[in-house]
Amino acid sequence: ALGTDHKTIRISTNYKIESNDPKVDDQAETILFNTLKKANLVTQKDVKAFKNPDIRTGGSIVTSTKVGPSIAKDITYGAIISVLIALVAIFIYILIRFHNLAFSVGSTVALAVDTVFVLGIYSLCWGWMPFSLEIDQTFIGALLTVIGYSKVVVFDRIRENLGLHPKAELQSLFNDSINQTLARTINTSLSTLIVLLCILFLGGESIRSFAFAMSLGVVIGTLSSIFVASPIAFRVMGR
Repeated sequence: ALGTDHKTIRISTNYKIESNDPKVDDQAETILFNTLKKANLVTQKDVKAFKNPDIRTGGSIVTSTKVGPSIAKDITYGAIISVLIALVAIFIYILIRFHNLAFSVGSTVALAVDTVFVLGIYSLCWGWMPFSLEIDQTFIGALLTVIGYSKVVVFDRIRENLGLHPKAELQSLFNDSINQTLARTINTSLSTLIVLLCILFLGGESIRSFAFAMSLGVVIGTLSSIFVASPIAFRVMGR
C-alpha cells in the first residue's frame, strides 16, 4: 500500500519480463483487471475504464511503468560493479589509513560478508514480508550504505595498542582491543538501529525496504566487526 489511506496499492510482476512485445502491457493489465474484478476489489465496467487514470471511482490504474529486459540487465550489471568498486575503495582507504595490508583484507572480507548476508536474508524474506522487497535502486543504495559501515574503530584501537605494547602477545592484544571497543561498537550500532526501526515501523511504505535492508546491515555489520574483521586481520598477519 502507498500513502496513508491504504487505498492505493503497488503491484509488481515479472510476467513475460523477457519479452519486448508491446502487447504484453495490455495483457498484464487485462489479467490484473479480471482478477481484481473477480475479487470485488474494483467496480469498473470494463478494462478500458480500468486503464484510464482520470476515472478514479471504482478503481483504476493510476500509473504504470515497465522495466525491459535490457534495462533490467543494465541495472543488475551496474549494481554489481558499484558494489565491487565500493569494496575496492574501502580496501584502498583502509590500506592508506593504517599502512597495513592485514587490516585492509580483514575489513574488505567483513564488508563482503555483510553484503552477502543482507542479500541472502532479503531474498529469503521475499514474498512473505508485508512490504516490497524488490531488488531495486533503493536496495542497492542501502547495500552501498552498509558497505560504508566500516570497521575503523576496532582497527584504530588495535593500532594504538600495537604502538603502546609492541612486545605484547598479539592474540591477547587483539582480544583486549576488541573488548575495549565493544561497548562503543554496540552503543553506536544500537543508536543507529533504534532510528532505523522507527523508520521501518512508523515510516512510509516506500522507505520500508530501505530501512529493512539497513537494519539488517547494522546488525550484521556489528557482528562482523567483532567476529570477522579483526580475526581475519590477525590471520593475515601470519599468526
